[in-house]
Amino acid sequence: MPVLEIADPAATTLGPLKIEVTFPDNRAAVVDWTREPQQRLLRALAAELAASCAVGQGTGSPYTLRNRARSCREWARWIASTEDVDLRVSDLLPSHLDRFEDHLRERHPESSRTPYARIADIVWILRRLSDTHGGFSPALVRRLAYISAGPVGSYTPRDAYSPHVVEQLKAAARSDVDRAIRRLTVEGPSLLSRGQDPRVAGWASDANVVWEIHQKRGQFTRQELADQVGQTVADEHSPGRLAPLLYPTTRDLFALLLLFCLESGMEVEAARELTAGCLKNPNRGYVQVEYLKRRRHGQEWNTIRVRDGSSHSPGGLLRLALRLTASVREITGSPALWQFRTKEGSLTTGLSASAVTYLAKAFVYRHGISDAGQPVELRMSRLRKTYKAAVYKVTGGRMSAFVQGHSPDIAAAHYADIPSLRDLHEQAVADGLHDALNEARSPSVLTPEAEERLLQRPAEAPELLGVSPTEAGSLLSGESDLWLSSCRDFFDSPFGVKGKACPVSFFGCLGCGNAVITRRKLPAILAFLNHIEGERAKMPEAEWAERFGGARQQILRLVLPKFSESDVLSAQAVAESADPLLFLPSILFGGH
Repeated sequence: MPVLEIADPAATTLGPLKIEVTFPDNRAAVVDWTREPQQRLLRALAAELAASCAVGQGTGSPYTLRNRARSCREWARWIASTEDVDLRVSDLLPSHLDRFEDHLRERHPESSRTPYARIADIVWILRRLSDTHGGFSPALVRRLAYISAGPVGSYTPRDAYSPHVVEQLKAAARSDVDRAIRRLTVEGPSLLSRGQDPRVAGWASDANVVWEIHQKRGQFTRQELADQVGQTVADEHSPGRLAPLLYPTTRDLFALLLLFCLESGMEVEAARELTAGCLKNPNRGYVQVEYLKRRRHGQEWNTIRVRDGSSHSPGGLLRLALRLTASVREITGSPALWQFRTKEGSLTTGLSASAVTYLAKAFVYRHGISDAGQPVELRMSRLRKTYKAAVYKVTGGRMSAFVQGHSPDIAAAHYADIPSLRDLHEQAVADGLHDALNEARSPSVLTPEAEERLLQRPAEAPELLGVSPTEAGSLLSGESDLWLSSCRDFFDSPFGVKGKACPVSFFGCLGCGNAVITRRKLPAILAFLNHIEGERAKMPEAEWAERFGGARQQILRLVLPKFSESDVLSAQAVAESADPLLFLPSILFGGH
């Protein structure tokens, strides 16, 4: 709650004047005007500014509070330089605003927005005071009807990044994410499983040091290791190098955050504050994302509905973040989504705005992102504009027929990739077609390349899938999704009577010619494979083979080999966002 320290209003001498605010998300800010001039005026402004920090009252973040406090402080200092007495709000005249604005415009270039912004802050607070307390002169009330009589200053609107730049951003981020997935779900756990207590087995082993890092819950540093066994061993088996095998780094999370903003269009300030419980109501290939938008006063909590399933979808990216940050969240107990281990060994529960700005610069430098031969200035605030521009191109082009039956928001979330951008996170664009063991009784497995081909050339749907372009749109968009696949016609099942719903169980899709399996269904298929192996220990082998053997063989021999190792690992990480997989078949990693 906002706290304002001021003296008793009846006192003749004003006491300390300080605003201490803790916002609903526990971010704190302090504004100290103890030594500023014009204490009577500032006391009234401070009381109203503190009140505006309550939920829905207009000052929703430390950043906004500090900006408005700075405007008031500059105004008070200017008044002190022009007046011989301490003013009360009832003493204010229109000239106190107009002359201050003239003063600001003399100090700043003609193109600067600063004079307008400062006056806008002061007018905003005075309007609140006028509404709640009154006491202003009629002339000042009339003056508060507008903000400024002068120009706002030149302003260049944020522009979208070009497809060439977006292609580089997505490719670089995807490579960082793929490395993080392999490191945190394969390499790190594998090394940890071989580790032993270094006090018994010795410290000169990466596996044993990783074991110790895990036992210390990530908070084991190079200096602590050096204190025990010397600098040489600490340099060779540094916890700073090994801890990222168990805990995500800022580099990992920034890549996920960048991809999520590019794919969903969510404002970066809202995306940074997502929590582990942000995914709501998954249904038919979509999921709702609950987020906090502080600028929407009175309606801060909102949801957007986005595509889900594939690790390239907004929902899948958040599930990847949930999986990769699970180890840190378990230790900290914080619901924040973007949690990581710092190089110094501490566990941190959020990405600040300044950290994201720094990481954006480092990301561009590390990957050599350039435009017209010059390094790109990566501003996260431009990602939403970039997303919107892509949506405009898609819905204005030949793929617009695919958005029929969807709201604009859902169409934007699913069709944001135009041809020039799609190449970014699709490793290759090539023809792909289902390879059924038995065409009449086996599902069609649509590779990412074949799926892209259908998106670009829907007229080929009859040849590739045996359905019309309109029906192909339903299969690719998720409208026809069941749990493990999409269905060409749920009321024309080869196992039932035409016109009636399919009578077989959900995993019957794995042996049905009506089924179409795409990359977005991989997480569900891997989760089902995990369930199959869990059931194996609960029933006789013959009964298990009769019930699940066929489905298992379809998954391992027909479905998984059609997808790249990167796609399968990403899907595995998404599937593990709720429960770790018990069964990791060797086929996932290139074995036999």
